[in-house]
Amino acid sequence: MPRCLKQRLSYLRYSFRESRRSRRLRSMKLIKKIYNSFYSRSTILAFLLLVIITSILFQDKNFLTTTNVFNILLKAAKNGGFLALGMTFVILCAEIDLSVGAVFALSGVVMGLTAQVNPVFGIVCGLLVGVVSGLMIGLMVTKMRISSWIASLAMLFALRGVILIIAKKSVAVTGNVLTFAGTKVLKGVIPGMNSGISILIPLLFLVTFICMYISRHTKFGMGMYAVGGNGEAARMMGIDVDKIKIKAFICSGFIAALSGILLASSSGSATLSAGNVYETYAIAMCAIGGVKLSGGEGKFSGTFFGILIYFIINTIFTYLPTSISVHWQSIIMGMLVLISVGVQSEVFQNIKFKRKQVG
Repeated sequence: MPRCLKQRLSYLRYSFRESRRSRRLRSMKLIKKIYNSFYSRSTILAFLLLVIITSILFQDKNFLTTTNVFNILLKAAKNGGFLALGMTFVILCAEIDLSVGAVFALSGVVMGLTAQVNPVFGIVCGLLVGVVSGLMIGLMVTKMRISSWIASLAMLFALRGVILIIAKKSVAVTGNVLTFAGTKVLKGVIPGMNSGISILIPLLFLVTFICMYISRHTKFGMGMYAVGGNGEAARMMGIDVDKIKIKAFICSGFIAALSGILLASSSGSATLSAGNVYETYAIAMCAIGGVKLSGGEGKFSGTFFGILIYFIINTIFTYLPTSISVHWQSIIMGMLVLISVGVQSEVFQNIKFKRKQVG
């Protein structure tokens, strides 16, 4: 065989190998990108481990039945799951919003009262409760330089007071438009759920994906990480820090109001004490989901799995042979949050880094 032909064949073989390698690398990069976009690695591992252990321990009680899985999801949607997603916006900016529980309650009450004029008007008024509350807290934090802890705590007390002024008892929510959240969907589609599932479950997934998209693909989303990581550096880069924080508080308030409206709509009434201490649940779910409470780190996907972990553990308490009192449940949840925050701490991260260096 002529030398030039050999060279040509070897070049073609090399090119073929390189093209295969480059395609493989591109595929791996794409898979990694999708993985990083949707999952918080440590949180999903904790979630999978918890599911495996629980399903083995409670095998006789059929923990992983379709009905039980959707019951956990429904419990999450009704009891603060949405609030945790809204809280993530604020925590990523290194702030906090303690008013979400009060917004949750007031939005349902306002919707029930104003819906007597027009149902759609009632829903809009309920959502405006969250938007206005978030805007006011955002302005207090950015323009008046008040700590978000103090500003949101003051808003919590103010909104709880407003609830007691405008309503003396639970407000009935009636009518086809207002009770839309009581609708069941996917009837006969999911095995074991012939009667369908609550519309709140797909809405929880939808809101999660919208939040994930905002955080990954918008200037506001990327700005949150910059502001939470280092506010002064973000300001020097030309990022409007105040605007980012105000938007984050508005998002938190809006999602809290949406959640309150959905609960009132699904249950048929807006109770005055709804959402009591839900702000603490929301913070706990964020912490369990790997969202760093000092800001700048965390993912909405992590928060979502943090919500699931929280309510799976909550369900485990009911499966135990001897019932655990509410007080002990709170202590266990508190310890779980403490461990989650401890793992995120700089001390723990430094230990991991030193071990890598030694290795």
